Amino acid sequence: MKSILFCTDGSEYSSVAGDYAIWLAQKLKARIVALHVTDVRLLEAPLLADLSGAIGAQPYQALLPQLQEMQKQRAGVILNAVADRCRKAGVQCSTLHRTGSVVENIAEEETRTELVVLGQRGEHAQAIGLFLGSSVERVVRRSIKPCLVTPAKFRELRQVLVAYDGSAQSSKSLQVAVELCQTLGLKLSIVTVVSAPPEMGVNDAMEDAVRTAKDHGIEPSAETLVGHPEQQILECAERRQADLIVMGAYGHTRIRELILGSTTTHVIRKSDVPVLLTR
Repeated sequence: MKSILFCTDGSEYSSVAGDYAIWLAQKLKARIVALHVTDVRLLEAPLLADLSGAIGAQPYQALLPQLQEMQKQRAGVILNAVADRCRKAGVQCSTLHRTGSVVENIAEEETRTELVVLGQRGEHAQAIGLFLGSSVERVVRRSIKPCLVTPAKFRELRQVLVAYDGSAQSSKSLQVAVELCQTLGLKLSIVTVVSAPPEMGVNDAMEDAVRTAKDHGIEPSAETLVGHPEQQILECAERRQADLIVMGAYGHTRIRELILGSTTTHVIRKSDVPVLLTR
């Protein structure tokens, strides 16, 4: 891995995401591209709409360039702080400031990097509805690169849990997890979750996963659980003291997920450890 796209808005969650980005960059000898996007919706938030109504449209339009300049200066402060952290950590870093759609700008910049790192929540989540399931979910849905969604607190990676079901997507997750364990010297656990007692095919798939890990010099622990995937994955991560969950990004169509909910969304919303979503 040569480059990591770190998405920051200056929030506490972003600071923790920065901790993970820097830690990985040090271990993988990668460089960081720090991106801050001034979301155009901030200039359309209720407070500014009220201001426009109070002072009139023309004064508001005259004030808009000043607001934009304030956002530019704020972006500079945020990105300079990231650059300083990287310099002290011995990590090469470049910074980018964009204005517009958060999702669109991340999608554009990620094409030049190999991993996207972002926090579960952002600074303006409550102000403009940027809850997980909105911006973060849209970023990871849109992304064509692996995405690391980080929690509220940092902890060094030692134990990896990969969710595996024998599908092509989960096989990719297994491959990524094995490579990480090889490179970083981490321990690996493999979990498969089924809705009923496992049949022969499920056991065969797990045996294949264990064999794949062993072929790469990794001796994994493995278990097959019965129940709801999102609940079992999170409970297994806690039980095995996993510091990272690796899983496929989204396993069903968007319509199906709207009706039934998404295992992926649930896990990244509730997890206390970072979740690496693979493609």
